[in-house]
Amino acid sequence: MSEHKTKSNQRSVAILEEEFTGGVMEWADLKHLDTLIQQTKTLGAYVEEIGVSGEGRSIYGVTVGNEQASPRVVIVAGLHAAEVIAPLTAISILQTLVCHKLPTVQFCIVPVADPDFVSRNASELPTTVTLQALLNLNHQRDLEGHFTTDTYLECVAIRQWIERFNRVDAYFSLHSAHCISPGLFFYVGNTSNSVWVSQVASQVANTTPDWISLLSHDPTGLSQNALSSGFFELDIPKFESLGAPNPGSSLAFVMHRFQPQYIGASEMPLAICPALAEASLTEIDQCNRDFKETGRTNYSFQEIDLDTQLYIMKSWIWSVVEQVTAA
Repeated sequence: MSEHKTKSNQRSVAILEEEFTGGVMEWADLKHLDTLIQQTKTLGAYVEEIGVSGEGRSIYGVTVGNEQASPRVVIVAGLHAAEVIAPLTAISILQTLVCHKLPTVQFCIVPVADPDFVSRNASELPTTVTLQALLNLNHQRDLEGHFTTDTYLECVAIRQWIERFNRVDAYFSLHSAHCISPGLFFYVGNTSNSVWVSQVASQVANTTPDWISLLSHDPTGLSQNALSSGFFELDIPKFESLGAPNPGSSLAFVMHRFQPQYIGASEMPLAICPALAEASLTEIDQCNRDFKETGRTNYSFQEIDLDTQLYIMKSWIWSVVEQVTAA
């Protein structure tokens, strides 16, 4: 990369980092996602309908940035519809990018992978959104877990859109832990660039508020290998082992097709409960069930407000984008 382009990217990164610190979304925006997506079109994003959901809603793919750029970052949000921080994060990223485009990176984003179930969850949120209301969102199906199959029209449409690309340098599947949790963590595909992973983990640790713990072990048991505090290695199965009886995730699909330098998924909790740090998954689940039903629990916890959730999610993504631009 030329010195001129490097300096240009550094200036663009600085602007975007400043913009990413702001919280501009509200929970009520979940009721107006289509409108927000179309607004990015008026500001220069390329918005296309890449498919139609089972109930006839549009599935959008949004592209921002230089079409001739080699590096490409792909983001898919809302594969688990009850994890509503994901589409809000994707929209917030788009709102920033249309105002401050990076000259040498292209972003391709699916803001709402499951518009039918996200719409149902949004319609059930009260005017004043509470933690209990968010925990009780239950319209969800596992589009992530069945991404490589034809089970859901939405997955087929998104796969076909991604297949049009000639390369993917970084891929993100946006999720939340959707619970009161002992801390925050992210999954990283086992083929990711180890230097990138280390740099990203360090930057996320520096930007995450001190009261939000980055976990040293995966409370779900899905990963046994901690790459760094809050970052767990996700073993992606070999492509030949995937099929109808053994479906694969979007991470597996992208990894096998493009071998990106970084591939990851977020697990953003809604509240932090330090007392659960050594608890079993059963105890964590019981705490959440109690709060869903009664609005109370025997443990003390601190909610993570929407602005902070967005800030952490976008800081994680942007720390990877910095590696993309420096490569």
